[in-house]
Amino acid sequence: MGMMLVLSAISVPSVVRSMNVYRLNVATTSLQNLIEVARFNAVRRNTTISLRQGLVNGRAAFYVDLPNSGAYLNTDPVYVVPTNVQVAPAAAPAAATTGLANTTALGAGCISFNSRGVADYTNCGGGVPSVWFISLGLTNGNPGYRAITLTPMGQAKSWMALPGGTWGVM
Repeated sequence: MGMMLVLSAISVPSVVRSMNVYRLNVATTSLQNLIEVARFNAVRRNTTISLRQGLVNGRAAFYVDLPNSGAYLNTDPVYVVPTNVQVAPAAAPAAATTGLANTTALGAGCISFNSRGVADYTNCGGGVPSVWFISLGLTNGNPGYRAITLTPMGQAKSWMALPGGTWGVM
């Protein structure tokens, strides 16, 4: 019995940490997939489509604004950010540490794609081409951070960083 207690005391923190890493990775992958949904819909519909950040039922969310209304509709594809995940955590490394030139945090809460699937900066970003950057972290600050960058050509990439470190490709 005592041996089981010792083994449990050793393994439980490791399991909890693994679950936290898993949750953060799932949030990053889900958001990156939603970015791709916006891009593919812009090409498929031959029009400009935006991914927007906002609140859905009082919770932080990202949604694909299919009718370009600027507001969330219940028919829009959506990713509701889990309550244990924070968007743009203050302690995350700066966007510039990715090594990508002209990296900017998500502008005006949206990313637009034109009919060719490339980033369109007329609706979001004030007409200034840049690499969009979205960072995520757990509300408890561990086990690090994840980020997604989106180049002007519409290519999304996932990144990871430890507290106090720099961004590295996932």
